[in-house]
Amino acid sequence: MTILEFLTLVPEEVSNTDIIGGKKAQISQEIKESIPLVLSTLSSFLITTENIDPASQQKALGCLQSWIQYGIDLEEVYPLIRQAMIFLGNESLFQSATDVVLEAIQQVAYTKYTTFRNDLLECFSSGWMKMMVNNCIAEEDDETAISLAKLFTGFGEAFTDFIASQLAAPNIGDLMNMIMQLTGFPGHFPADQEVTEIPLNFWYMLQETLFDDGIIPIRQEIAIVTDADDDVALDRANNPEKAMWNRQCGEVAMVIYRELVTIIKQKATFPEDSIWRSWPKGNSETTAFMQRVNKFNHSQDLEATLFCLKSVCEEIPAEEDTYIRQFFGPKVLERLPTSGDFRLQSTVLLLTGSLAEWLKIHPEFLPAVMNYIVPCLSIPRLSLSAATAFSDICDTCRESLTDALDSLMHSNTMQKVVESVADVIQVLSPEQAIAPLMALAGDILQGVGKALSVAKEAPAEAREVILSQLQYLSACCRGIQSPNDDYQSISARNSSYDTFANGQLTAMYAKVDGFHQFTSAIYASVQEIAATWQNDEEIMKALSHFIESGIRSTSPLLTLRFDDLVTLVITSYQHTGFGCWLHTATLCMTVYGGHEPNYPRLRDLLGSMTEKTLGFIGTVEGKIWQLKVERVAS
Repeated sequence: MTILEFLTLVPEEVSNTDIIGGKKAQISQEIKESIPLVLSTLSSFLITTENIDPASQQKALGCLQSWIQYGIDLEEVYPLIRQAMIFLGNESLFQSATDVVLEAIQQVAYTKYTTFRNDLLECFSSGWMKMMVNNCIAEEDDETAISLAKLFTGFGEAFTDFIASQLAAPNIGDLMNMIMQLTGFPGHFPADQEVTEIPLNFWYMLQETLFDDGIIPIRQEIAIVTDADDDVALDRANNPEKAMWNRQCGEVAMVIYRELVTIIKQKATFPEDSIWRSWPKGNSETTAFMQRVNKFNHSQDLEATLFCLKSVCEEIPAEEDTYIRQFFGPKVLERLPTSGDFRLQSTVLLLTGSLAEWLKIHPEFLPAVMNYIVPCLSIPRLSLSAATAFSDICDTCRESLTDALDSLMHSNTMQKVVESVADVIQVLSPEQAIAPLMALAGDILQGVGKALSVAKEAPAEAREVILSQLQYLSACCRGIQSPNDDYQSISARNSSYDTFANGQLTAMYAKVDGFHQFTSAIYASVQEIAATWQNDEEIMKALSHFIESGIRSTSPLLTLRFDDLVTLVITSYQHTGFGCWLHTATLCMTVYGGHEPNYPRLRDLLGSMTEKTLGFIGTVEGKIWQLKVERVAS
């Protein structure tokens, strides 16, 4: 298992790490030379499936996905991709196999191979795949339906030209039928299912391709004009068999799109033709929507209208100062129901989040909007939509919400909400930010402390609480990162890391009352979690993720002291060998490596991690792994 974790990290780190000078070419060559050994290792888990547990195969598939993403040639990896297609029929491996196949489909270099395309089509149009689609629709299994929809539409978007030219073929017809079934997935889109939305872009691309290739509109034979400028007409005149086939494809396309229109009508409420014709068009579309909001009382009509408004939000300029103002004013928002109709409320919440850019320029409406959103956070059926709206608005309007921090921090504790509140804290100066940040993270630490106190009496319950609290702490760290971090140059990012690593930020924070007590509480909690659940890989992953998020935030308040950090990583990896600590060690090298006084401890870290990793080869498990590789290679 450890070797799979290591092999998964290698291509990710090589792709994401900035390697100086000629070392990148050298490392890339070494990676290329190691590919046969990697594939042999993966084959021992995926091709030879006897006595291999599903957990190991899931990790092997995750490793395979990582190497496909790195850009390994299709000829080398194709037997394993073919095996992943077979694993789509295995319930325990379905999701991992889906990720691998989808990753392969997204590789542009792979789409030129007809064998790959044809094998995918054979897999997707097989009898067992049809049965899987029928079962997930009958059982309203959203999770499986989403994965299948992504697979089918990923194939459709990668091979749109091929599908358009073969639309009348039986296997293409089977695939189109399954995509259509998923487009009409049961449920009230978008309130309680999101499957319907996934294929819509594919249907658009297919329609454009059919039109560009002259397959639609269907042309009558007598109407063919052999004008030298009309390539389609010339092709039809010179190749009547192809013309006949294109006509069949066009007829199939008309049937498909009539059915699609019927399904879309079932998923949305449209006005009668007479009402639609009476509405002003062009730049007055928002006016028409607002008129309809004021006219209709029926919740389904109102919800459909609000969803349409949400769909065109990107086209509404933030400077628009007439109609959206009406929505947030007493004419609409204050009249909307605050209980009972969960679907309508969910759409309202998502709409308010979509209008965050408008609210940024019109902050006077923020109090009313937040007063609508915050109570919904505590309602289970609305919490996800409310958290999404809360997150969008806090992220976009963070400067305008600093005065409301006290009320925001008393919102329902959810991972997305914690990150959103931290977004608002991020815009404050360090002196202003530390108090609310300590209050926000302090509430989470209290939850950690309570769970630790009952860990012996109720280990299962305590474990679940610890997992959720670690996720909250990670979200807090992500929130206080500047939204501009992703756009920093490498030199600017390294400069901020150096300022953090050399202790300048810690010295500034140390002057604030309560800083040392708080960081000591963080350290004590981390130590106790590591000691209590050191053999629990899921908790160790969550713990290492929090530690990494704290380091990336460069906030001394949410990170361990450098010496304590190195000791924790060494101790944890030596004890269990979990791959997550390798990732944490890599980040330590990147962030703390620019400060020379850290070199001795970083050498200790590197030596310990390397010794443990290489020592694995000499263990019984390592020898078994070697025998498997040799058996596959022979």
